[in-house]
Amino acid sequence: MELYSFKAPLIKAKVLSRPSKKVKSPYLADILIDDKPYICHTAGLGCSGHIVPDAIIWVYEKPETNTKSTHVVYLIEEHGVLTGCDPLMANKIAYKLLKNNMVLPNVKNLLPEFDLNNSRFDFMCKSDEHMAIIEVKSVPLGEDGIAIFPYRLTNGKQKVHDEPISERALKHVNELASNTKYYKCVLLFIIQRTDVSKFTVSKNDLQYYEACKNAMKAGVIFKAISVKWDTQKCYFEKELEIVW
Repeated sequence: MELYSFKAPLIKAKVLSRPSKKVKSPYLADILIDDKPYICHTAGLGCSGHIVPDAIIWVYEKPETNTKSTHVVYLIEEHGVLTGCDPLMANKIAYKLLKNNMVLPNVKNLLPEFDLNNSRFDFMCKSDEHMAIIEVKSVPLGEDGIAIFPYRLTNGKQKVHDEPISERALKHVNELASNTKYYKCVLLFIIQRTDVSKFTVSKNDLQYYEACKNAMKAGVIFKAISVKWDTQKCYFEKELEIVW
């Protein structure tokens, strides 16, 4: 099933440096397309050390001309695998999945960006006449056939973190857990690669791992769905087993 399509195919490029040497921002990278230099926006920053010099990426040329960057990176190519690295794309994919009842049954009145208490969740809808709130997380990375979230490299390696890797992600899962009496609460992980068969919440972020375990006990629904990218379109791949 097709979940998203760009208006034109993405363009192959090579990373020269990130941050850009021309514009000092961690969200910008210098890239090379057909031996010509350009500046590219990287919404996912360095994707935990994967957008580095000589990395092969796939970019989209921006239609507007009044910005410092001319392109946006959406895919990383490693060992023949295309991996989606734009976290904002996960919400567009999730919207299509929800509209087609592939996350919850009988979805109606689907609304993006729903404010509840002290958090803004990605979606609100009705499912089987119950109100539901859905938070979406993009998962571009994995190891040994297992997709991992959250993910951070320190000096090229994963390590146990005493502090949460993402305060925002931790806040969201705790808010979901506190609202299961009133809503169906869903934490949806969009796995933007196909070389994995399982998904896990990383034990390297102990606070987030324990919060997820507690959320599951409280009734939060966990879903992990992988998607397949080519240079123009994104397709549903499969729902992954979640392992702890």
